[in-house]
Amino acid sequence: MIRLLVIFLILLGSVWLGIQLYQDPGYLLIAVNNWTLETSLWVAVIGLILVFFLFHFLFLIFNALLNSPKSWRNWLSKRRAQKAQVKTRKGLIEFSEGYWAQAKNHLIKALPDTDTPLLNYLTAARAAQEMGDNNLRDEYLRQAQHTMPEAKIAVELTQAQLQLANHQWEQALATLRHLQVLAPQHPYVLKLLIHLYQELRDWDSLLKLLPELKIHQIITDKEIKELEKSAYLQGLTEMVKHHHGEFLNELVDTLPKSLRYDPDLMAVFGEYLISINEQERAEYILRKSLRREFNEKTIALYGMLTLKEKPLEFATSFLKHHPNSNALYLTLARLSQNENLWGKARAYYEESIQLKPTPIAYAELGLLLEKINDPTAACNAFKKGLLLNATSTDIIG
Repeated sequence: MIRLLVIFLILLGSVWLGIQLYQDPGYLLIAVNNWTLETSLWVAVIGLILVFFLFHFLFLIFNALLNSPKSWRNWLSKRRAQKAQVKTRKGLIEFSEGYWAQAKNHLIKALPDTDTPLLNYLTAARAAQEMGDNNLRDEYLRQAQHTMPEAKIAVELTQAQLQLANHQWEQALATLRHLQVLAPQHPYVLKLLIHLYQELRDWDSLLKLLPELKIHQIITDKEIKELEKSAYLQGLTEMVKHHHGEFLNELVDTLPKSLRYDPDLMAVFGEYLISINEQERAEYILRKSLRREFNEKTIALYGMLTLKEKPLEFATSFLKHHPNSNALYLTLARLSQNENLWGKARAYYEESIQLKPTPIAYAELGLLLEKINDPTAACNAFKKGLLLNATSTDIIG
């Protein structure tokens, strides 16, 4: 509506101007020496306007000619940037598709003119590692850091990731420790350290890292508890394996309250104590653990004790709440043998077998029956144990 009104006003003004020109064209005389120019006023005005536009047009052409080198350079720069974007996109697609060499080439060729040099260098470094060229990978990482010094953390994080993926544990450790100095609270740095310490089986360092994980809430409370237990369990297991008794005791003494009598941890420690004949201490920690939580493996280990009276009485107390535990009956049978209670031992073995037949239960029952001079029953127990063992193994053993 407004446009129509404007057009109407322009037409109206044009008509009015035309009428004025027709009725009173005016008169203009210009005399210079012997030269004169005479014309109507309106023609002179229109002529001046045309001359103005002509000079303005000539000025624009002249200005364009003066600035043409700069414009040409700008055009070339824009053109190169567009080509660099195309190469970068192509390189990223090739990287995603697993064409490592082609991806690396396109990403590097785009570098002089790309506006994403960090992305190009880091992705090219990943491609170089996939090609197995670690030296080229490290060179691209150095170039990335040189190109964008402010992205130091991003570059070193990528370096640590690549070193971990390449199983370069010592180099990754050095990189991550340097990152810890640069960014002590960086969540991804701490997560990578968790992974690295697990790979290195450096349980002591992993345990020392736990307080930071808790403070900065890097992982959930549940994950922290699982990680803590796993670290202690792996540490105990490896110390037992390598017979590091002194360090094992130190580690047990540092257990947090929540894990002090954890069944899985105490099973490892209890088995070790039994193996070195520290019966009293083994009985104490296994008893504490069982009081806290009944566990099949822990009660089975309790049956390996050779102490008199006290173990049998304690183990019997679990029958009321765990009447269907074959491990409990097997333990009671073994402890009854320690007390020379042959009848009870036999009954407990038979109850264990009834709940869950196992070759070891049959074998121990057979030995007991031989001891009490019942060779026929002993032979039958041995036979059943052998048959059970044979049917539970592979055809080729």
